[in-house]
Amino acid sequence: MSPSHLIAGNSPTGHRSLRRNVDASEGELEIRIQNLEKLVDSVHAALRQVSFSGKPSVLDLMNDLHVKIKTIHNMLRVARLLSEPARESMLSRVRGSLNELEETIAVRLDVEMT
Repeated sequence: MSPSHLIAGNSPTGHRSLRRNVDASEGELEIRIQNLEKLVDSVHAALRQVSFSGKPSVLDLMNDLHVKIKTIHNMLRVARLLSEPARESMLSRVRGSLNELEETIAVRLDVEMT
């Protein structure tokens, strides 16, 4: 092991392990985004089937949620293209935005997010 690895505290195997953790974290974010897309799509499809007085505003909410989900997904795509430390900063923003959106969806759609 080279002195620079000792000074930086990095080992060749530790770097690969760290990379797998980052990939797993990004994979988890991707899955959460996909789950939100499926949820909003299914609610939107169900709402189009029924008729009620507030339907236009509820459909506007669904469209708004679609846009927010797409925006977070695009933020994740950008984060994947960045190098450290900007990458981790952007991933942190994605996590925060995703947490907020999940909370909003849970409240607005009266569903429990796990």
